[in-house]
Amino acid sequence: IGPNGAGKSTLLRAVMGLVQMGQNGREPAIRFQGRPLDGLATEAIVRRGISLVPEGARVFPEMTCLDNLKLGAYALKDKRRLPGLLNQMMELFPRLRERAGQKARTMSGGERQMLAIGRALMSMPRFLLLDEPSLGLHPLMVSRIFETIHTINRQGLTVLLVEQKVGFALDISHRGYVMENGRIVLAGTGKELLQNPHVRKAYLSV
Repeated sequence: IGPNGAGKSTLLRAVMGLVQMGQNGREPAIRFQGRPLDGLATEAIVRRGISLVPEGARVFPEMTCLDNLKLGAYALKDKRRLPGLLNQMMELFPRLRERAGQKARTMSGGERQMLAIGRALMSMPRFLLLDEPSLGLHPLMVSRIFETIHTINRQGLTVLLVEQKVGFALDISHRGYVMENGRIVLAGTGKELLQNPHVRKAYLSV
């Protein structure tokens, strides 16, 4: 969590190789499971097991819901797993089954966000990055999205969530980090940060 311009989205983009990172001596700037990511192309990072759901529910508007999902599985080596993965996404987001043949541009904002998350999950990541998944959604849809994030985390997927709805985010988080001016200024469990005076004043208006 953190104010606009703190560097949260830039951090996610850096992990995905979309922003070049400066070197601090000879040590890699970013490691995942002990292996450096510095200098790798984004597609190679995806193959390492990391997926990003960018801000704004970005999907391919002229492609159908189903084809967007299939595109998320482009890095799968065993294409025989595709039908099973598609079925998993339809179970996780039943609305996507209803919209399977519909062009993404005709879907609602909440449906496109479901599709963006489902597409990222089609690559079977071990680490999922989510950038502002609640942006522009009405409260009921926000609750559904957060319930889904909680569900996939309980199933064993590690999630790094950037989110402006601080109460929602910290409530489901094992750990939280407050970023300001490009630096981590506070860290703790989600519950600890919910009770932190600075967080309550600056981000919860309490």
